Parts: sequence; C-alpha cells; structure tokens
Amino acid sequence: MNIPTLTRTLALALLAGSCAWTQTPAVPGDYQTTYSELQNYISSFDATVTSQWNGKPSNVLWGSELLSADANGGLQLLKDSAGTLLELKKLHALGVRSVTVDIGFPILNQDFYTFNGDPGDFQAMVAYYANLASEIHKLGMKMVVESAIMFPGYFSANSGFNLTPYYASLSDSQYVAARVQNVLTVAQQVGPDYINLNSEPDTDLTLSQKSSLYGTPAAFAGMTQTIVTQLRAAGVTTPLGAGIGTWLDDGKASDWVSALLNTDIDYLDLHVYPVNFNDLPALITYADMAHQAGKPVAMSEAWLLKESDSEYQNPPSGASKAGGETLYARDPFSFWAPLDQAFLTDLHHFANWKNLLYMSPFWTRYYWAYLDYNQVSSLTPEQVTAMAQTASNAAILADLDTSTATNYTTLTGGILQIPLVSAADFLALPQAPQSMVTIFGSGLSTDTALSSTLPLPTNLGNTTAIIEDNTGKQEPVPFYFVSPTQINAAIPPGLSNGVAIITISNQGTVVGGANVIVNSVAPSLFTANQNGQGAPIGVVETMNASGSETSESVYQGPSVGNYTPAPIKLAGQGGQSVLVVYGTGIRGVPSLANVTATIGNVSAPVLYAGPCDPTHFFAFDQVNISLPQSLTGAGQVNLKLVVDGVAAEPVMLDFQ
Repeated sequence: MNIPTLTRTLALALLAGSCAWTQTPAVPGDYQTTYSELQNYISSFDATVTSQWNGKPSNVLWGSELLSADANGGLQLLKDSAGTLLELKKLHALGVRSVTVDIGFPILNQDFYTFNGDPGDFQAMVAYYANLASEIHKLGMKMVVESAIMFPGYFSANSGFNLTPYYASLSDSQYVAARVQNVLTVAQQVGPDYINLNSEPDTDLTLSQKSSLYGTPAAFAGMTQTIVTQLRAAGVTTPLGAGIGTWLDDGKASDWVSALLNTDIDYLDLHVYPVNFNDLPALITYADMAHQAGKPVAMSEAWLLKESDSEYQNPPSGASKAGGETLYARDPFSFWAPLDQAFLTDLHHFANWKNLLYMSPFWTRYYWAYLDYNQVSSLTPEQVTAMAQTASNAAILADLDTSTATNYTTLTGGILQIPLVSAADFLALPQAPQSMVTIFGSGLSTDTALSSTLPLPTNLGNTTAIIEDNTGKQEPVPFYFVSPTQINAAIPPGLSNGVAIITISNQGTVVGGANVIVNSVAPSLFTANQNGQGAPIGVVETMNASGSETSESVYQGPSVGNYTPAPIKLAGQGGQSVLVVYGTGIRGVPSLANVTATIGNVSAPVLYAGPCDPTHFFAFDQVNISLPQSLTGAGQVNLKLVVDGVAAEPVMLDFQ
C-alpha cells in the first residue's frame, strides 16, 4: 500500500484512540435522529430473531469483504498486490473463514481490454486474481466471488477503464454472452468456492441502462437462467447464487425472489444495507421463501447504511436507497461503532437462525480504523472517504484493529490466528509430519508444563490441540512444552500435504488456532543461538588413521546469543571426519539420494538423513555428512542442506 509519508502521518494522527475507546464518542446533533431511528430498527429486529432462534450456532461460513481486491480498482490492482495480501492476512488473523472478492464484469473479459485499448493487461489481471485465490486457499479460507457489473464513475474513477461506452456498445445478447465469459474465466482460471451472479438488479439497471435485462422480475430471472445454463454447459460446477437487495420495495419484491427461485441457481444471495422500515424483516420473508423452495440462503454483502427515514424516502443527491458516496462518507465516523457492532450482532443471530451458507460484512475498512467526526466534519464527502481509506491502510500497516473487528471475531467464534514456526529455525514455512514446531500467542495455557518422556502427551497443563488436514482427518497434537505464551509441539504423522488447521483449547475452551501448510519434508536445522542462524548444533566425529577417535562441538562461546562457529580440524591422511547436525522435518525424504549437502563450494557426501534415536526422541532428526579434505583452511563457510528439493536455511561452519 503506497501511502505518502505526510498522508500516513496525518492518518495515524486521526487514528489516535480509534482502536481502544474507553467510552462511546458523542453523537453529533446533526445525526442524533438518524442514530435513534437506526438503533430502534436494529433492536426491534434482534428481538424478533432471538425470540424465535434457539440460540444454537449453525455451520455458517463467516466471511468478510477483501476490499483492496475489488474489481472497481481496475488497473490499480496490478500495482499493489502486496497490499492486498497484507489485508488478507489481517482478515485471516481475525479468524475469518472466507473472503468475498468482487471480480465484476468486465474485468476478466479479453474483448473489453481490446475495447479499452490495452489488450495486454488481460492476462496480468487473470494472473492477479488466480494468485490471490491461491493465497486465500493456502490460508485454509474459502473464496466467494461477486460477478455483477462494475461501477462507472466515482467508484472506478482511477481504474483506467472506460466502462460506460463499453456497456453501451453491447446489444442485449452480446451483453449476456460477455457476462457469461467473465464468470467462465473466474470459474476456470481463478477457482473460487462460490460465485454470486448478481444481487442488485436495480443497481445494475442504473449502471447498464439495460431495462430489458434488469427491469422486471421475469427479465432478471431469465437472464440469470441463461447465464447458469451456459456455465453448466461449459462444465462449471461451482455453486452459483443470485438474489436481490432487501431495499427493493417496489411493491413486488417477493416477485423478484420467486422468479429467481424458479431458476437453476444453487442458492439465494441477499444484500443488506438500509435497515429502515421493512428492510430487515424482509430478510426473514426471503429466507423462508428460499427454504420452502429447497434452496439455501447466503449474504455476500452487508453493512449498516447511515440513512434516516426521510432520506430513505427522498435520497440525497447522487444517492439511492441502497447508498452512494454521500451516505457512505458517513461510515468512517467513530460514533457509529456501537451501531455497526449491533447491526453485525443482528445479522450473526439471523445467519445462525436461518442457517446461512455464508455471511460477509462489506465495509471492512472499519475493522481497522474509524475517524473522529470533529476532526473531519469540515471535509467534503470525497475527502472523508479518501481519508478513511488512508487511515485504514495505515492501520493495516501498523497492525491495528477496532472494537468492531474484535467484536465480529467474538460473535462468530472466530479463532484468532497465531504464529506457528519451525522449532529449529523459527520460520513459518511448510512443516512436515513428525517435525517440531513452536506456536506463539497469549492465554494458550493457564499452566507452564514440560514433558520429557515418550510417548509425548496430548494433554499438558490442561491444554490440548487438534490438527485437521485438508482431507478432514483429525489428529491430537503431542506436546513438549506449554505455557501461556508459547507451545512446543510436534506435527503428528499420517497427514496429507496441504493446508491443515490447528485448534488449541485450554480446559475445554478454544484459546487460539493456527494454519500450517503440511509438506512431506520441511528441513530446518537447530542452531546454537536458537535463532536459526550462525553455527548449528552439532559435532564433528573424527576417526584418525591411527584408530583414535575424537568428537568436537562445531560451536563455541559462553551462552546463547554469543555462540560462534568453533574451528574444525579435519582428519589427516587416511582418516575421516563426519559432521553430525540436528534438525527436524527431514525424515520424510524417500531416499538418501534425495539429500545433498554443499559446504562453501564443495559438495559433501551425505551418509545418513533421518530420525535421531527414536527410542529417546520424537520428531528430532539428524544428518551425517562426510567432510572432504579439500575443506581444510576454508575458514567460515555456509552449509547448505537440500532435502527432496527443499532447502534448509544455511548455517555456518569454520574450517581451520
């Protein structure tokens, strides 16, 4: 995220106090009526839901919007993929199980880029979203894609795309065919888990001006059915949804839902922004209609629109009932935070009651930062929105969360993701079955306990952990050590390669979790300074020509943090010196021929790579390396170990 220094400084100044308010900021006089009206609607709806819901959670896929990947960013997306991944990791750290990404039409259509005058950008955009999908799935998360049309004008002002003339250039049949192609590219080359075709026919009518496709329930359902039919014929098996926004109160909103439910969509997907009048109770009506039709319900967009009753009936200039830049520019004000949290609480209860497939809040920038109304009230809506985005970017960089973020995590039972690294080199790389790992966090255990006997316990200090691999197989995690802030453990054997999820509990209560990529080998070497760098833990065993034997450590020094490589004296003519180093993640190598060692520029024969005395150690490996005479006098050089194509972090040796 490329934030100019001055802007970042100002944003951080505005952030002061935004992540840990001790009291709710006062509601300004201009918004007190709006606040009171919204609060009443939210409270009334929750009372209705909780009076009928049994209070038990259901298997909802709790998600959030990945705003930095929104298609309306256009060509700007290609300039900051690192920022998108940073936001993704922040969402993952909150325990979010899925992300919703807008890949709207026509961002993945080759013919659009030809029309736009930049055909070479098409493949780069496909690669951007394909790589993003890969990163999402590596984290063990699901990907929901929205594929409705992009916004010309304000919301795509810096996209580099010429959208309005492109829409106008297409006949109705060409438009539908182009939309099919966009979704087909998404399904085949990006590979999401769900695709929502459209949930705002009124919005897309305004954007496309194609009343024959969006103007009536029958027209909208007919276009949706055509898209579904052609996608299925092309081999797309991804679940496909469609729906409406709950504000669509043209007197026949139920007709839109009925028409869609008579198509071959897999589920009904609803959008929720305004809460005025009947917009929240309509959720219940539409969900019940879907269930009666035998189809599940989802919610790919939702956020509380700060709109009074009078504004709902007569929207401000440039806005609609569903929002607009004028209304959205109110969202950043910190005094709304309690209402945002109450709104998300409502939807959490509703989603559990009606067993939604997924639920995904939209304006997630307020997970990271709000703005003080008193400091920005004199700015234009455009300036407030820009400042809110800058503040959000700065908060992501500074790893800050608002109370709305932590409230959502608490609501959904999300597991705060915590660091898991190799116990040898402390790198968060793929880990292997029967390798040693370290997990850092807080509140992981109420006790400090150590185990030094085999078999290792799977309950230590009242702490337990379960790892689930990508096939659904679950195994208990054995422990070496537990404390409130650190766990040393081993990855159990028999897991499939791919993303695995570890859930940690203390006295039966979930206290944390971590994702890990399992690979058959993941070599790392223990070092004397316990940081993965410098001299390894190991010895040189020398058999002299005379038959005498010596054993010398390869590190020296007074204490951890101060160890250096010890000079190694090799055997003379007729003798042999063997380096023994210790690590983890090595034993899964299928053959010794798949292990290589290079010391400096010298290739050194590997004599053994596997478990170290399994009768006394679990997940502790060793490698024996014959040291060629040509290393004599080499001085300090790196040892590079490669196991089945995977390189361990280099360590340092010293040859005299």
